[in-house]
Amino acid sequence: MSPKSKEKETMDNLLKRIREEIIPKFEEAVSNSGAVFKNPHIVKCWETLECKSTDCTLYGDESKAVRCWQVTGTYCGGEPQGNFIQKCGKCSNCKVFKQSCPTVVEEIGEHLNNMLFLLNRQGQTMQEDNQRIEHLDRELVTALEQLDFKNREIQKIMISDKLTGLFNRHYLTTVLEDEIARCHRYGHPLAVMMIDIDKFKSFNDNYGYTAGDKMLSYIGGLIRENIRKFDRAFRYGGEEFLVVLPETDLTLAYIVAERIRKGLESKAFVVSKKGSGGEKTAFRTLSIGIAATYPYKTSNISIEDLISQADLALSQAKSKGGNICNRYE
Repeated sequence: MSPKSKEKETMDNLLKRIREEIIPKFEEAVSNSGAVFKNPHIVKCWETLECKSTDCTLYGDESKAVRCWQVTGTYCGGEPQGNFIQKCGKCSNCKVFKQSCPTVVEEIGEHLNNMLFLLNRQGQTMQEDNQRIEHLDRELVTALEQLDFKNREIQKIMISDKLTGLFNRHYLTTVLEDEIARCHRYGHPLAVMMIDIDKFKSFNDNYGYTAGDKMLSYIGGLIRENIRKFDRAFRYGGEEFLVVLPETDLTLAYIVAERIRKGLESKAFVVSKKGSGGEKTAFRTLSIGIAATYPYKTSNISIEDLISQADLALSQAKSKGGNICNRYE
């Protein structure tokens, strides 16, 4: 056989191998990220280069088909190398790579492997980045939810009276402005109750401020139990309370007021008189003044007028001896 015939046979054999071993890998890589050209000629870098760098991750590795050019941090010339992208150019000219690619088929196959390896790493990096982004998103959402919860807690503290659990007086103007505006817009009734504890000062003087605080706390709970969710109750002053009742006329407000009044009237407080040390039961009562917007020709009433009317009704209740609910009419 002539040299030209041998060369043609070799070329035909290489083309046959490329068609059988390389081209199918391109098609396989489309649907399988794990596609790889199998190269039985991969050599061990540490043996080929007679490497003495025992710190290298591949030193002494007896595994088959370890492509050192794809491994990050391998030693070459006694120095640690970078990742695949950083050292790819050097490695393709390395003795190890060339001995692992005795023919052009292996060389093409290994360059294909390098391309697939890089694409897979980029895909993994993108997936890891997406996972980190999703994790950060979840952390951000959680942090925002916690911040919102804390903000609501702070807002609640700012508008609440700690002792009674009711709203404080600072929040009253905001609520009344909204309710008066709604009342004017839709022509619906709005009632206000002004509540005062009868002879509360003497109770404090006789039994102490701790006993007085317990009574205030009890009344706060009593009011909350007897109003609806959309009603608003406030600690208006030391022993004064104010309740805003939307969608409520004077008659219905009177019924609610009576329930609250009777709730305290029947309540016995266990107290100790100052200096005596012995326990006894003590009672107190409530006086309640009630005012409402509609239908008592006050549909255009202002906040100040409504509170003044409830306060006047309360004063009249007090002047009658207390322990009564009095309507402004």
